[in-house]
Amino acid sequence: MFDHAGMTELGPWGFECVEAPGGMHVMEHEFVAEVVDAESSEPVPDGGPGELVLTNLGRLGSPLIRYRTGDRVRLTRGRCSCGRWFARVEGGILGRADDMLVVRGNNVFPSAIEGIVRSFDEVAEFQIEVDGRGALVELVIRIDPVPGAQDGLDRRLTEVLQDRLHFRPKVVVVAAGSLPRFEMKAQRVVRRG
Repeated sequence: MFDHAGMTELGPWGFECVEAPGGMHVMEHEFVAEVVDAESSEPVPDGGPGELVLTNLGRLGSPLIRYRTGDRVRLTRGRCSCGRWFARVEGGILGRADDMLVVRGNNVFPSAIEGIVRSFDEVAEFQIEVDGRGALVELVIRIDPVPGAQDGLDRRLTEVLQDRLHFRPKVVVVAAGSLPRFEMKAQRVVRRG
């Protein structure tokens, strides 16, 4: 299985490098790729994380110039080990620029939380609850454990999240099978307030 990327507005713009997995090549014969800071719109140096901006060259009926995709990426240039010179999106799409949460002064992406939560085999499903009703945003991560999960899952997960993301979320283990399951795109972030 290989990754690819595209959008309704732009069409397909990238494909995973089969010879050097872990990144996608931008089809630069069809697109001009840039990366900008999502907030300031200033250019980001190659290799730095930012929002992917594309200009399509081959869609005559619907040209888009400097279209902000909303995708967070790390773009590198130069010759890939596969021999191609197309720009490379390292690690694929890292997340969405508009999904960023600010929790106690930290910029946090749900995809970063998911990466940590999914590293625990004892987690069957999870949900992130963002409560913005108070002075500070509160984050609660609800964990739906696999049957037979070990005690202390909430404590261990809290420690790893705090170590990697530099804030201490509240982790709550709920009854097994109580969180919704998704067949298509998951809706794991719930916002309150």
